Amino acid sequence: MPGRAAGMSILQEKENIFSDCKKKFWNTYKTGLMYWPFVQLSNFVLVPVYLRTAYTGLCGFLWAIFICFSQQSGDGTAKSAFMWFQQEKVNADGEPSDK
Repeated sequence: MPGRAAGMSILQEKENIFSDCKKKFWNTYKTGLMYWPFVQLSNFVLVPVYLRTAYTGLCGFLWAIFICFSQQSGDGTAKSAFMWFQQEKVNADGEPSDK
């Protein structure tokens, strides 16, 4: 993540390119420590052998979506992603948002 965050900061022309990395690295790292062991455990216990590569690819895609969200507006925790998703669901129902 540090390289990707610095690259995005350069593209966004931020003055301190490592500020996002400093703020979000440990939260993202801890979230990854909760996510990837669960993914691998479920992969080897529940998923048939012929689907393991596709399952891991799907989980990697979901992780990449989370990383992109975290770079854009989250703080690197899964809680912020779930709160954002819940807020979007409320907005779709026509109720005012908390923004």
